[in-house]
Amino acid sequence: MLMEMIKKLRFRFVAITMTIVTVMLLVIFGLVLSLTHRRIYSDSVKMLSQLSGVPLGMNQNRRPERRERNKETSVQLPFFRVEVDSNGEIIATDGDFYDLTDEDSLQTLVDDVLSRSERIGDLSDYNLRYFRSMASDMKMMDPGAQPAPGESPSVDKDGKALAVGSSEPTSPEVNGNKNNIPQGDNNSTSMSQPQENSGMKGPEQPPENSGQIITGNEVPNPVVTNKEDFDPGAIGKENWDGKRNRVIVFADISSEVATMRNLIRNCMLIALLSFLVFLVIAIFFARWAVKPVEDAWVQQRQFVSDASHELKTPLTVILTDAEMLKSRNLDDAQKKQFAENIFTMSHQMRGLVESLLQLARVDNGAIQKQPHEIIDLSKMISDEILTFEVLFFEKGLMLTENVQEGISIKGSRQHIKQAIEILLDNAQKYSDPKGTVTVSLEKSGTHKCLISVADPGEQISEEDLKNIFKRFYRIDEARAMNHSYGLGLSIAQNIVTEHKGKIWAESKDGINTFKIELPTM
Repeated sequence: MLMEMIKKLRFRFVAITMTIVTVMLLVIFGLVLSLTHRRIYSDSVKMLSQLSGVPLGMNQNRRPERRERNKETSVQLPFFRVEVDSNGEIIATDGDFYDLTDEDSLQTLVDDVLSRSERIGDLSDYNLRYFRSMASDMKMMDPGAQPAPGESPSVDKDGKALAVGSSEPTSPEVNGNKNNIPQGDNNSTSMSQPQENSGMKGPEQPPENSGQIITGNEVPNPVVTNKEDFDPGAIGKENWDGKRNRVIVFADISSEVATMRNLIRNCMLIALLSFLVFLVIAIFFARWAVKPVEDAWVQQRQFVSDASHELKTPLTVILTDAEMLKSRNLDDAQKKQFAENIFTMSHQMRGLVESLLQLARVDNGAIQKQPHEIIDLSKMISDEILTFEVLFFEKGLMLTENVQEGISIKGSRQHIKQAIEILLDNAQKYSDPKGTVTVSLEKSGTHKCLISVADPGEQISEEDLKNIFKRFYRIDEARAMNHSYGLGLSIAQNIVTEHKGKIWAESKDGINTFKIELPTM
């Protein structure tokens, strides 16, 4: 029954611990996966939104100066772009990463994208992510292309638009409106200056005379100053007027899918290993945590068994003698002997019951309930020696003292006195005949004092020294006839422990010494 309860307690401890560990692992790895996916998705959508505002032809990286400028666009994934008319027919493509000659496959992708209501989405069958936007009004020529006979080049070597018949770059005008063209050191559309018809939702309208025209067909791009600021949720809905061309940007997400799969696999492996490690630790700590409870139950069962045994012997004697007194064949001498036996056993039982009650009171915190006061320990020990001197003399024992004056402690006077009496009573019971018992009190360190009671007697083994303070423990069972129940030293130990002290026994050269160390004032 006891072991079954211990096992249940250990199981509950492990179950509760592992439940907490499981929840923590789920939360931690869930956050890791969620934040990582959000980071990758945010970078991908940012790249798509940047590319959607760049006119077709601006992504060519054949020239060194173009490659240098495009380092700032955060383009990390293979991509291609498709421009379609209002009927969904492909009219232009660009992209250096894919072979775009298969028009049927491209048209299939375009039809799939246009059939969806989402502006941004994934084509899982093709491992592609798309972004749909209005086409820019400005079309850029490749810097290597030659103008028609009699015409001036429309762009300079850096891709800037040139006025007809002029070698200086100028802002192109389409339908009377000026468009902001990527210039300077950046080949892509600047996210801090939203482009016309980009389909991006910005926080505010551009200032007047800024060179940027909002047609009303789409919401401006969100302002992005760095990667950490970009929020895919800030992209607005596509407000297509049904007439203008649209640009669809496709980006490969194979690396993103592979990264997330590897991360999920690694997280699951780490979580499993962590779970097993914590399970082993929980089992170990369950044994360690439940050990005091197990010891307490074992001690309680042992205590009940020992107490029952101690009470059984005198009760048996009392009952037997009482039965004999009923006999009519006894003379007066025999009746007197039986009556004395009953009287003796009754006193022994009373002493045992009083000891048990005293032990129970100490266990229930009787010492804490008693008022603590400053005690002149030197005077108390001297008074106790004087009281026991007559008893020692009757047994032919000598009692000497070596008490240092002026030592005081704080505690329960009643219980400290009881602990000293237990040691003195123990010495007079088990000291060798005509032996000399020495009681001493001295300072031990700065804030401690040491009480010792030494008596000559039979050597106590190391095993007995370890167990001598246990309840009902007796070195010699014959000592039970000497009104020794094996409870006195256990009571003394509880009293000393409650006063933040310690008690121990030593046996050397035929001298058995019991010592108590207590904190002083």
